[in-house]
Amino acid sequence: MMSRILAAASLIVAAGTANAAIISFGSSTADAAWTFTGNGAAVSDATGPNDFLTLQIDDNNGPLPVISVSTQFNAQYNLAYVASVPLGGGAFSHNYLAEGTFSFQDVASGITILTVNFSNALFTARGGQASWYTTAALQGDNNGGAVVSYTWNGAALPGYGLAPGTFPGDFAFDLAVLNSSGAIPYAGQAPGRALGANFLPSGQWWAESSYTGFTQIPAPGSLALLGLAGLAVSRRRR
Repeated sequence: MMSRILAAASLIVAAGTANAAIISFGSSTADAAWTFTGNGAAVSDATGPNDFLTLQIDDNNGPLPVISVSTQFNAQYNLAYVASVPLGGGAFSHNYLAEGTFSFQDVASGITILTVNFSNALFTARGGQASWYTTAALQGDNNGGAVVSYTWNGAALPGYGLAPGTFPGDFAFDLAVLNSSGAIPYAGQAPGRALGANFLPSGQWWAESSYTGFTQIPAPGSLALLGLAGLAVSRRRR
């Protein structure tokens, strides 16, 4: 049977109790590529056509086994500077609004099974007064004016609380080993990135990243998301 990875959290009220799933990937599964790269306001994935990430799907720490699926990760988003907050010791938290999209393509079928569009997400980077250090984060949900919309192209997998459709959700990426070199293999050269106009990077940078998301289908009678919606994926077993 053809394998297929699926992703989404249905907003349709279903019979039974609420179901949920947790999805994640570790940056090390694409062991010959950086996860993200950027320059100025623009950020994109740094994975090539053969740099696959292993997506892991879990039934919210329930009894079902974790499903691992090989995927091609694609991303494109833009940053808009908001403010920098002094942290003491010469360090600052540089804060940006982020807007864009990311998606996962099932390697086995070639189908883009999940597309996520977001706006007013938060991108933060720790750095000096005019620089980023080596860590950052991108996170979004549907609170405080932020909007995250998932489109899941796949059949339902009830055991994981998954159903096809378009729905709100949340996500978080952590970025580490942020650098101005982009060298592979990396030996610690050119850590961080200097900032230019509008506190945006003055040149290209690269970073590793991992990802976690959560999705929940409400129990019968639920008329709201209760602040919990997220990301999920699955696939048919062979």
